[in-house]
Amino acid sequence: MKITYDKEVDALNVSIRPGTVAKTVEVASEVMLDIDKKGRVLNLEILGASEKVGARNFNTVYIGDISVPMPSLA
Repeated sequence: MKITYDKEVDALNVSIRPGTVAKTVEVASEVMLDIDKKGRVLNLEILGASEKVGARNFNTVYIGDISVPMPSLA
């Protein structure tokens, strides 16, 4: 899994697995899932992420008991 944030477009992307995107589904306003032909989720993208997630929540991502610092939004 890879988590990236593009501050130019304020988009958070979570790459869950590699694969070829068969379709993209908008599951909520500006929240997209890329899905392969077998129906497996490949990526999650949140546009307007700093507003939806909250800028203070970008400081650290927790994966189990491991904390991973995120790059600054500034």
